This record gives sequence, structure tokens and C-alpha cells, in this order.
Amino acid sequence: MKRNSRHGTGFKHYTHSKTRKDDIAQAALHLANREGLKKLSVSRLAAEVGVVPSALYRHYPSKDAILDAVLELVRERLVDHVEKVCREHFSALSRLDALLARHVELITAHQAIPRILFSEEIVGDAPGRRARLAEVIQEHVMRVAALVAEGQENGEIRRDVKPEAAALMFLGIVQPAAILWHASEGRFDLIQHARAAWSLYRECLCAK
Repeated sequence: MKRNSRHGTGFKHYTHSKTRKDDIAQAALHLANREGLKKLSVSRLAAEVGVVPSALYRHYPSKDAILDAVLELVRERLVDHVEKVCREHFSALSRLDALLARHVELITAHQAIPRILFSEEIVGDAPGRRARLAEVIQEHVMRVAALVAEGQENGEIRRDVKPEAAALMFLGIVQPAAILWHASEGRFDLIQHARAAWSLYRECLCAK
């Protein structure tokens, strides 16, 4: 019984620690949104969270560790978005439509995300993080490609379309527009662009 009690306490400590790390990663993303990645540091993040830097060092010993955590947070968001649209919608095209809306919402809520995914600022001289970034993007491409393939099986989407190419085109609806939206400080209408581009994309994919 004592051993089981210790295991329970250890699991509780682990989950509390993971939750704390997730909260800190979320705070890091908010800080990067507000002040940019260059100003993201352990000391600045500690001030954002409201703890002394020594407390934060127990979770993230360096800026590199923070950037790794933020990248994983973005990956988790992307996975969660695909899972949610699959639960909430029943056709491939409606899932893609809803996923595009979630991508736009994610970017407009977190201006740092385009810089995280498409900037040298986050990979810098870290080949490990560069490789992980490539994995995160490729994994998401394949998740979108699976939605396209499902649409082909259901007769919604043309069978002569290569799913991976269609997935890359889908992500291309957002990527350049997100950069333009960010560079124009929000003057470019990302939402309107996404809706217009979706209509063209859907027309190209739909089975006749």
C-alpha cells in the first residue's frame, strides 16, 4: 500500500510539473507575440510568469529550451486542430474548410507563429531544432494529405490529384498571406483572402 501511495504521489508530481511546463510554454508564446522572438529569454519569461529566474530554470535552462517548447506547443495545436475537425465534420471538404478557418484563427491570435514556422530566427544555429521544425511541418502536411485521400475515396475529390501536393497547396493558402498580414501590421485582410482562396482551391479539387 505504501508503494502504491508513493507511485500516486509521483504521478501527481509529474502531471503538475508537465502542466506547469505547458503553462510556461504558453506564456512564452504570448511574450513572443507581444515583443518578438529576439526579446524572448529566461529572465523575460520569468517576469512574464511572475517568478524569479531561478524557479524557471528548473523547467527551462536556456532560451533554446524555451524555443523547443514553443515549437512543440505549436505542433500540439496543429494536431489538435486536425483531430477536432475530424470529430466535428463528416466530409473531407468540410473538414478542410474548417481546418483552414482554424489555421487563420491560430495565426491571427498568435502573430509569432508564422515567424516560428517560417523564420530563420527560431532555427538559427540549432540544426536539431531545424530538423524538428521540418518534421513538424511534414507531419502536418501528411495529416492534411490524409484528409485529401479520404475525400478521394469518398468521391468528393478528384482522383487524379496527388494528396501530398494538394496538402502543400492547402498550406500555401495561409503561409504567404500570413507573412503579408504580419508585414502590413494587420492591414491585409487575411480572413477575406482565405475565404476567396478556399473557393478557388475547392473548385480545383472537387470531383465533377
